[in-house]
Amino acid sequence: MTFEEIRDKISKHLESGKSYGLVVPNKAYAKALLKALIRTSNVQDTMIIEPDTNIGIDEVRTVIEFLDFAPKGEIKKVILYDADKMTQEAANAFLKTLEEPPSYAILILVTSRWFSLLPTIRSRLQKLQVQLPIEPGLDEFERYLVYWNYDFLEPIKEKAYSILSEEEFLEAIDEIDEPSQEPDVIMSLKHLLEQYLNKDLATYANFVSQLAKKNNIEFLRIVSKVVSWLIYKNDSLPPNLKIKYLRICDEILRSKIANFNYQLTYYTLLLGLRGDNL
Repeated sequence: MTFEEIRDKISKHLESGKSYGLVVPNKAYAKALLKALIRTSNVQDTMIIEPDTNIGIDEVRTVIEFLDFAPKGEIKKVILYDADKMTQEAANAFLKTLEEPPSYAILILVTSRWFSLLPTIRSRLQKLQVQLPIEPGLDEFERYLVYWNYDFLEPIKEKAYSILSEEEFLEAIDEIDEPSQEPDVIMSLKHLLEQYLNKDLATYANFVSQLAKKNNIEFLRIVSKVVSWLIYKNDSLPPNLKIKYLRICDEILRSKIANFNYQLTYYTLLLGLRGDNL
């Protein structure tokens, strides 16, 4: 199915008076799918919750209060991104509303981790699971990146990214909070790691030591994503080590707070990537 077909299918499926769990590969893809739904709504009839950390009870109470009053138009729409970040207290306060939303409301809980939602939440949602359409012309790693973040699709399709030199790359890490930098950093990191993995341990360790100075959670997540790919594709690593390091990467990607020992984490992942080649 094309993106447009998937988007239209979701729009036609939604009915007022019901709660849905929209399961997507990543949040950016969900935003693209729901953009038209939001655009056609009265601004006063739409509430979007997008947490920086957790969805707490205060956010849920705001939603409940929002739904207490009839819409200005026909339907009120509530969209909660990263619904798997809902706290136990917030989830308990939300159960009745999810089970019996007002007849004039549609509730959409968005997640890429369906089974991280509490069972009591999942049981009250109609599950809508969508996949990314297959984009022709992308290689395997490029598809992997789009599956991670749909915002990467256009720059990757247009090849609008650069493979940075090592010096440029290390400077760019300090600006990683700027989203436009990410494809450059990701592609360059993969390129550099593939080069350094074929060098002697001392040279490789020196490169790792430069990365380990960067106490930046966003960059650590990028490292985890690229390392996940390289570990998955590394046929020389035994399955037990692959599982070990993939679990560490997943823990970093799921983490809601930046409470890592950065230096130790970088060394663990990047030296582990060499496997027995130490």
